[in-house]
Amino acid sequence: MSDETFPIALGGKSWALPHLPFRAIKAIQPALYDVYVAAGGPAMASDAVARLAEADLERLAEATWRAVAQVDPAVTFADFLDLPFSVGDLIQAFPSVARAAGLRAATNATAEASPEMGKSITTP
Repeated sequence: MSDETFPIALGGKSWALPHLPFRAIKAIQPALYDVYVAAGGPAMASDAVARLAEADLERLAEATWRAVAQVDPAVTFADFLDLPFSVGDLIQAFPSVARAAGLRAATNATAEASPEMGKSITTP
């Protein structure tokens, strides 16, 4: 792993998340995936994010806190929830938490061209 960090700013505090250890990832990744799906997956739109259920927001907050706790273990979950940040702020932190957990956006691979039916692929 590199020394790359992933910045998060919430409630007037800032953290630089490192690549997270597996112990943290296994607790964080399921919540991130569920919130990603609930918000529309790759077609995530602001209206879908605005309709996230309270349980989804709670899971996202907990996942974000678990990531933050890796660099600031003194911050309890209760302390984290008492920080003055919005749902929008939490959503903006989502990509940094995901990258720190080793998740990457899918890249669109170029489809390989198929040879024409009946045409040899080895001779011109």
